Amino acid sequence: MNFFKSLHNLLYFSILAVLISSCEKVNVEFGESSLEADPNITFLDNYKVDIATFKLDSFVTSSNQVLSLGYHYDPVFGVAKAGSYVQLKLPASNPLLNQTLAVTFDSLELILKPSGEFYGDSARPFKINVYRLSQNIANSSGIESFYNTTSFAYDPATIGQQTVSLYGRSGTAVHIRLSDILGQELLTKFKNNHDDISTEERFINYFKGMYMNTDSVITNSLAYFSAPADSMLIRLNYHDNGLFPEKKHIDFNYTSTKQFNNLNFRHTNPNFAAFVNKKAQLISSIASGNQSYLNSNLGAYIKISFPTILNLKELHPYIRIVKAELVIKPDVKSYTYPYQLPETLNLSTTDENNYPLLAFFESDNSTRQTGKLFVDRLFGENTNYSYDITGYINTLVAEGQFSKSAILLSTSVSGYDTGLQRLILNDQNSNKTSVQLKLYVLGL
Repeated sequence: MNFFKSLHNLLYFSILAVLISSCEKVNVEFGESSLEADPNITFLDNYKVDIATFKLDSFVTSSNQVLSLGYHYDPVFGVAKAGSYVQLKLPASNPLLNQTLAVTFDSLELILKPSGEFYGDSARPFKINVYRLSQNIANSSGIESFYNTTSFAYDPATIGQQTVSLYGRSGTAVHIRLSDILGQELLTKFKNNHDDISTEERFINYFKGMYMNTDSVITNSLAYFSAPADSMLIRLNYHDNGLFPEKKHIDFNYTSTKQFNNLNFRHTNPNFAAFVNKKAQLISSIASGNQSYLNSNLGAYIKISFPTILNLKELHPYIRIVKAELVIKPDVKSYTYPYQLPETLNLSTTDENNYPLLAFFESDNSTRQTGKLFVDRLFGENTNYSYDITGYINTLVAEGQFSKSAILLSTSVSGYDTGLQRLILNDQNSNKTSVQLKLYVLGL
């Protein structure tokens, strides 16, 4: 009898040891069907999630080597405007120095290359205005960073104006003719080796730079132009008057740190009543129409938190999250024409300061999670991004009630002014919730 009792105890403790060891194997891949069939695992389909919009007060737009120009009315976010400031560099040498032949001015042109990124309808005409700065691009503090809220004075009379079509012109140069008077003036200064072009400092004091924007009548999009600092931005075309006239040119590039974009929004949607320009804010979805917003040009992220996650400890004396999947289903207004869903979105941890801290990686620990966008082209109802946050949720439970950790959904573009990523999420108080937390909880 004692033999059978001992055998029974041995089997009991063996089974218990297997169960305990199994709940520590966090690297094992589980299929959903097997998890749901396990009697020791509780499946929670839509756990409590809070969302909010974190908006920056301003952000650096200098040194990105991208020119953002445009005007666009977004029915959700409001009126967006973008303009670009740039300080030209004096060419390294004067090709007209000691020139004996007479030269004739041909044209002065601004040359831009669309990157293919748009905010709005790329098929609409695009009217570009170019102005001459009347104030040098410089910070009184000496810091070489400029923000989306920064601006400098310019002469209101344009030195160039042209309506162009950017549709299908990604990487193909657009030429905007500038003032012939300015072009002739520049050519004469180079021909005469004028003091204004003798040094970089004197040249900048003579020609302080340019400001470019668009009109609000013809234009209804923001466009982004690739502009490497070492490439030509302005070209002065002329020809030598020899026996056989020869076309020539002088190219001007720009100082990377002295090129930046001015971006601003005027909100027209009542959901944005709580948003204040030039002020960092964390706005709960409850205060913004039960929605939260991501917009790269606005400097807006979406903060995701789990206020009741510690309640999981009430399920069992010992728990471990075997799998936690965050599924994000954008509101249809996120991808209603002419808008498109971002192919990738970054997920990071954050704290009470609301800035990205640690990125989420795939199981190989070398590839960043970007959402694995799935587009439901049949019904549209299951279009979603999904992220594995198992490790994070386990850490959150372990940290306990004093944890200040949350998750931040942010844009994957290289800079806030280099392209448009736009997303609208509904909270769990709305009829079509956008954020779903699926939990598989092992309890003993």
